[in-house]
Amino acid sequence: MIEHTYIEFLGLELADPLTFISDIMMAMVCAFLGHRLFHDFKSKYAKLSAYFFLFLGVSAFLGGTSHLLDLYLGKTPHLVAWTLQGISILFFQLASLKLIQSSKIKFFLRALIFAFFGIFVAQIYSVQHFDVVKVNSIVGLIGFVSCIHIYKYFESRDKTYLKIPLAILLFAGPAMIHSFGLNFNKWMDQNVISHLLLLPCYYLLYTTIVQIAILKKKTQPIRQPVPLKEK
Repeated sequence: MIEHTYIEFLGLELADPLTFISDIMMAMVCAFLGHRLFHDFKSKYAKLSAYFFLFLGVSAFLGGTSHLLDLYLGKTPHLVAWTLQGISILFFQLASLKLIQSSKIKFFLRALIFAFFGIFVAQIYSVQHFDVVKVNSIVGLIGFVSCIHIYKYFESRDKTYLKIPLAILLFAGPAMIHSFGLNFNKWMDQNVISHLLLLPCYYLLYTTIVQIAILKKKTQPIRQPVPLKEK
């Protein structure tokens, strides 16, 4: 059972205020990175990746707020926040599909992605446990996003694509801290520590996405102008 640390503020009993602050920090960082990706690049890969950060930011904001007001809001806002986090993973998966040339393979993988997302949502509202989010993140980021970028490396032999799975691998550190409940004290618990460690991980992932977006722009074939017909 989760143990909360409460403070009283303006007549309200607020749960784990440092967790709320670290969630807001994650939301702000993700919103900034998503905004930069969306407006700095025109490729669908970059814009879909931008939605990954934007939905992740909204999820962190809602999750932190519902955590702070846990005594008043109940479980439902948490479930919505977890669903939004799943949507963010979905967008990163869709972004990765932009690296694949074959339309048949993309159609199959897109159907697989949405089928798994449907199962994820059903599990969120039936099981109602954060472990469902963890499994979805592992399957989505490691089993899908990383594998597609590794495949793209073997296809192009460009090491830039390997930076995505390496950046994703760094997320294992905060995830393990959260899973094993490592903490300094009742204020700096596993939630706060893992949230703070996620911030540089998000930025590193953003920089690798930027590099691939630039690479795609350089390797995009130039459309030849259609010659005018002679009169």
